[in-house]
Amino acid sequence: MKARGWLIVAELSAVLALVLLPGSSFLAVVPMVERDWGISHSQSGLIMAAYQAGYILSVLVLLPLTDRVDARYVVTASAGVSAGASLLFALSARGLFSAMVLRAVAGAGLGGVYMPGLRLVSEQYRSSGRGRAVGVYVAAFVLGNGLSFGATGSLAAVTTWRAACLVVAAVSALAVGLATLVPRGRRPEGATGALGRRTASGWLGLGVDWPTMLVIIAYSAHMWEMYGLRSWMAPYVNSVLAAQGQSGPTAASRAALLTSASVLLGAAATGAAGWFSDRWGRTATASVIMVASAAATLAFGWLAAAPAGALLGVGLLSSLTVNADSPIFSTGVTEMVDSSTLGRAMAVQTFLGYAAATASPALFGWILDAVGGRVGWGVAFSSMGVVALAGPLALWQLRRMAASRRMCQGRR
Repeated sequence: MKARGWLIVAELSAVLALVLLPGSSFLAVVPMVERDWGISHSQSGLIMAAYQAGYILSVLVLLPLTDRVDARYVVTASAGVSAGASLLFALSARGLFSAMVLRAVAGAGLGGVYMPGLRLVSEQYRSSGRGRAVGVYVAAFVLGNGLSFGATGSLAAVTTWRAACLVVAAVSALAVGLATLVPRGRRPEGATGALGRRTASGWLGLGVDWPTMLVIIAYSAHMWEMYGLRSWMAPYVNSVLAAQGQSGPTAASRAALLTSASVLLGAAATGAAGWFSDRWGRTATASVIMVASAAATLAFGWLAAAPAGALLGVGLLSSLTVNADSPIFSTGVTEMVDSSTLGRAMAVQTFLGYAAATASPALFGWILDAVGGRVGWGVAFSSMGVVALAGPLALWQLRRMAASRRMCQGRR
């Protein structure tokens, strides 16, 4: 079971990383696209938000479907949708509307890969070791995003942004074939869900109770911060490099590569955080990470004129911590609800988390246009950090409840 379980984790992680290869391509070339199409920061934020909106709409349908249909089929079909939409974006997007539609469809494809795949992974392990397995899978999510920035930025430096996006989209199509090779898993006794069955209606009729909702609230605060930071880090670094006199294409390429490096470092932190949470508890580990992340994000946007070492150091700390707690929340929800309603609970988690991820980049762009200059960057990043502090507050309330012992066999 252990060897078979890790085979499933490895294959699904590879599928996820490939699907995400074009996921951040637009973010890596935002300055080039804005110049090419004559769009504003606010409009770029809408294109970023469309990707998350497509993700949300798809999981509302596809995640509950995995309570009745083999999730492997959902993953395979969705990988094809994501690759096809990304190819069309590179070939035919011509402005705000077409870009939003195609990015939304690509996001919908990711929605049918990431969380259904996470369910397949979580079903292979008992609670005591599930954090590590989910941590590896979520690390592939971070890895895919990091490679997306790096590959697109490197290619855009020597060709056009369209050609760069086209190449990474074509490579991502390999995910479809790989997904068909994922074997059927065997669900070990006690592998999914909490001990005992929860009420069907749950809190506000959403199918989850209040303790589970607190995990989801903390996850949503994490998503708000992570997607605001991830969406706008490359444009921010580009603006800093451009202010230092670097040319447009050079600044954009270097900003994308620096962002890629910082995101890739976050992949190691994600895997480690899942391992630590198996030993120290979910809420304790996530709370420490979220406080450190919020502090770094609050400071990051105000460092445009600071020495390069300060900007780089805080940026790396922010990247390491903002990604790290992802597997903790994903694992926690699988432990808080019964397996028969896990798909529904994951749909609620994903809907609220990605609603935050959708609103965050759009608000960030609006703040930049409204405030402007270096102060605009500072205010926009600070807005991400302030909201992130809602996460530790929700986890603190959860720790006071007996229901928190559902997680990690009593290690809160």
